[in-house]
Amino acid sequence: MIYTLLFFLLGFVVAVFCTPWVIRLSQRGIGLDYGNESRKKQEIPVPRLGGMPLMLAISIGLLVIFAVRPRNVTNWFPILVGSLLMYGLGLWDDLRPLGARKKLVGQIATALLVYSMGLNIEKFSYPGSAGSIDLGSWSLPVTVFWLIAVPNIVNLIDGFDGLAGGLGLCMSVTLGIVGLHNDQLPVACYAFTLAGALLGFLVFNFPPAKIYLGDGGAYLIGFTIAALSLISSNKGSVAKVLFVTLIALGVPILDTSFALVRRGLRGYPIFHADDEHFHHRLEKLGFSKRRILFGLYGICLVLCLFGLSVIWSQGGTLPIGIGVLFLLALLALRYFHYLRSWEDVRRKLLRVVGRRQLVQYALLQAQVLEIEAERCKSAQEFWAIFEHTMRRVGFVEKGESDAEYAIHVKYNGTTPWTLHAPQHKGTEVEWQRIAECFRSVYATAKQKWRA
Repeated sequence: MIYTLLFFLLGFVVAVFCTPWVIRLSQRGIGLDYGNESRKKQEIPVPRLGGMPLMLAISIGLLVIFAVRPRNVTNWFPILVGSLLMYGLGLWDDLRPLGARKKLVGQIATALLVYSMGLNIEKFSYPGSAGSIDLGSWSLPVTVFWLIAVPNIVNLIDGFDGLAGGLGLCMSVTLGIVGLHNDQLPVACYAFTLAGALLGFLVFNFPPAKIYLGDGGAYLIGFTIAALSLISSNKGSVAKVLFVTLIALGVPILDTSFALVRRGLRGYPIFHADDEHFHHRLEKLGFSKRRILFGLYGICLVLCLFGLSVIWSQGGTLPIGIGVLFLLALLALRYFHYLRSWEDVRRKLLRVVGRRQLVQYALLQAQVLEIEAERCKSAQEFWAIFEHTMRRVGFVEKGESDAEYAIHVKYNGTTPWTLHAPQHKGTEVEWQRIAECFRSVYATAKQKWRA
């Protein structure tokens, strides 16, 4: 416990002293996050390079582990390389957006490299049982999926001040306790180093946030959690530790699952950002940011305790943990998605499916406009095509319809772009989603033809 406390303090001190420096660095215009989307509420640009102090802290912690126990270098080298590559990929996106496909390719390449270096899942066994299942050829896809799924889950919930950092803190402490339980002191020290760094980072990330994690920080936290859950397993046999991680990550896993289903039904790409995550729903219900955070922290803490009980009870409490997750899913469906009966489910599905074709049409038209922005020789030529496209999608001129919505779309932190939509053809929220499909190409064209 003394060693883990020292590593915790090491991570905390590094993050507390380095985060203000990163904030000052970002004030020069490096890695700033602008309120250029309707789902973003900040009024001024906020730095999104919060992964830097975290990466520095765990790197120092790992170097200390290498110095104290040199024989562990081979075992930890895959985690060090994977962390650097995953963080670098996210940092690149923070500085210059890469796009979802390029990021996914980079994540898969990183996971494949780490797998080839020996960090993998070879066997799977149920907690408390004597036997195990040899994954064989399934070892590669299962390991790669795990190493890219957890970072993306953490990244998808990183849309609220202090949320991803706080949940990452709970998870890293949990995995640190698992390491102590398994007599894996280096694992525990590494996990508590990340926990200390996250606590120090939360000093500046708690609402109102002075700095964001960014994709680099979110990917780093997620990869570290995924990798530690594998290295904590004995001889490649993933059992109790994997279940601990799955239960403890219950809130972000449920949130991500709902997001993927929601976007798939509506016809949006699965990485299309929206403002309908659990924290967004709670904020719309009138809860303050701090009450939302403490509530989600409390749920995560309870789930972490359930996860730890799986180890302490030799798998006896696993059905209870799964039952709690199922209950949380039902509550989320009822209160966040307003599904109180099968009739509500049927009605909402019919409406979503009915709008799906328009959404896909809008996304396709936005892609065409991106090509037109490159092809057109003048602003007059492009904006004529753009206006015609908006009419084809369903938007109208102001005053053209008897009852209209004024849809405001943020872009590049400037005065919002305003569109008008007829009320009888959809709700304000539905038209807002359609308008967001064109935000990127609109901002690109305004930048190209500033005059």
